[in-house]
Amino acid sequence: MALLTTRPLADSLLQVNATELAFTDNHIFEPEFHQSVYVQACKTTSAAPGAFQVGKASGLIYGPVRGVQPDYADDEDEPGSLEFGGLVLNDGTVLDDDGGSRNVCALKSACVRQGFIDFSLARSVTRTFFEKKHKAQVKRNDVLINSTGDGTIGRVAVYNADFPAMVDGHITILRFKDPDFAWYVGAFLLSEQGQLQMYRYINGSSGQVEIYPQDIARVWVKPPQSTAKKTAVADGLREAANLHADFYKKLRAALSAF
Repeated sequence: MALLTTRPLADSLLQVNATELAFTDNHIFEPEFHQSVYVQACKTTSAAPGAFQVGKASGLIYGPVRGVQPDYADDEDEPGSLEFGGLVLNDGTVLDDDGGSRNVCALKSACVRQGFIDFSLARSVTRTFFEKKHKAQVKRNDVLINSTGDGTIGRVAVYNADFPAMVDGHITILRFKDPDFAWYVGAFLLSEQGQLQMYRYINGSSGQVEIYPQDIARVWVKPPQSTAKKTAVADGLREAANLHADFYKKLRAALSAF
C-alpha cells in the first residue's frame, strides 16, 4: 500500500528527455516519487561531498542504455541450440565458444540477481544475431540493472565473465572506464540508499512497472572517500560474485555423481 504524502505541485516537476516534444518538464504523480522514504534517500546522498549522479559519473563511457529483444536460437528439440559459450555443464566444466561457432549467451531479467548473475537461467542467440546487436552486447565489468517487473526491478549485478553475452530489453547497461569504479557503483546501487532512490523512479502499476534509463541516470552516488575505499568495496562485491560462480560449478559437479 502506498504511503500518503502531500507535497507542493512544484515538487512534482521533473526534467525529461523529450527532444521530439514541445516540453522538457513533466509533472510526476507516481506515488513512489513523492514518498518521504525515497525522497530523503535522494536528498541525503546528493548532500554528500562530491556526490554525483549516475548519468554524469566520471568515466562513464556507455549507458544507461537498455538491451534489445533477442531472437532466441534455443530449441528443446535441438539440444545443441541450448548450448552457448560459457555454459556450465552437468560435470561443472564450462563450454568454450567452439572456435566462434557456438551460440552466444542471452541474459534476461531473471538472470540478474542481487549482486550476481545466474547464468543457469540464460538462453542463447546465434552469433550472427549477436554481432548485429552492438547496443545490447555486454563486456566484463559492465553494471547491469533490472529495469522492469515486480520482484525483479532494481536488482543489480556486474558482469564478471569473459565469454560474449547480450542482454534483453528489460536490462540496462552501465559501462565505466575504471573496472573498480564500476564495481563500486554497482555496490552502491545495491545498498539501501541506492535501492531506495531507484524505487523513487518506478513508473507503472499492476506488475507492469518500469524504471527508464533517463531515471537511472538521476540516481545519486556517494563517492568513495579514497582510492583504497573504492578498491575495498569493489573487491568485496567482485569476490562475492566470483564465489557464487565457483559455487555453481562445484554444485553441478557434485550433483553429476548421481
